[in-house]
Amino acid sequence: MAVTASLAFGKVAIGQTAAKHLTVDNTGKTNSLVISAATSSDSEYALSGTGTCGAIPVTVLPKSSCTLGVAFMPNAAGKHSATLQVFDNAASSAQHVALSGTGIVGLTTSKSSLVFGELKFGVKSAKSFSVTNHQTQPVTLSKTFGGTNAADFSITGGTCATTLAARTGCTIIMTFTPGALGTESAMLTVADSPDPLSPYTVTLSTGPTIPARVTPVTLAYGTLRKKTPSKTKTVTIGDLPRSPLALSATITGANGDFKVTGGTCGATQTAGSSCTIAVRFRPTGGGSAESASMAVNLSGDPTSPHNVGLSGTGGS
Repeated sequence: MAVTASLAFGKVAIGQTAAKHLTVDNTGKTNSLVISAATSSDSEYALSGTGTCGAIPVTVLPKSSCTLGVAFMPNAAGKHSATLQVFDNAASSAQHVALSGTGIVGLTTSKSSLVFGELKFGVKSAKSFSVTNHQTQPVTLSKTFGGTNAADFSITGGTCATTLAARTGCTIIMTFTPGALGTESAMLTVADSPDPLSPYTVTLSTGPTIPARVTPVTLAYGTLRKKTPSKTKTVTIGDLPRSPLALSATITGANGDFKVTGGTCGATQTAGSSCTIAVRFRPTGGGSAESASMAVNLSGDPTSPHNVGLSGTGGS
């Protein structure tokens, strides 16, 4: 008798099954060939019950042949080699068939981590990566966030939908919007079904968020006399992003002689790197010392409000 010398299954996703057929040929002219058993040295390979021979025991008539189905279902990544022994009534029994195949993960991501670096508050940064389904069947995809700063990361685009077709890929666009000072971190989990190795994770990290700078933190007007009934000083808001954001300045305190009178900052600040707020002090309380506080609020800035102390004295 003669059998196929080897079967190569190639790459197969873990948990999936690939099948091939080996040919059993009864080369004898007068005696039937009886196959009584077939065993594999690796349980990842087994007879599949397909083929034309039928279930074992199998009788193959003289000068005829049939096929036995062999299945490969890897349970771990990497190369897997084995030997299938076919036991029969021939003098040369048992026959040996070399089996080979490689187990691969069902889903891969092009990146295991995304690092966004330093960002000014109010600025968004986007990065992308790809997801590939290596299975011979479509899978259902789901994405979830976890970790300390999960709320500051979001999926804002890409081609990945709820279903990913067999042996195809898609992209996921991730966006980070700073919401805290210092570095931030989170994790994106991509799950696919069916897949015994699911889910897969992509770690997310950032550099420290750059907050706005408000300088100086105090405005001291000194003593104002009749020749100088009022004085205006400015506060500079620096490290602003080049994107629209709401800005407001509110003065509170016991003395109402301090007032915002101008500057380059608007209600919606789009200037870019910096702007100024002008504050005028016009004392009305004689020679008494006066004080107040100005709160500078910036939308999206985790350090808001920025407080500026105001002080001055009215002279005679």
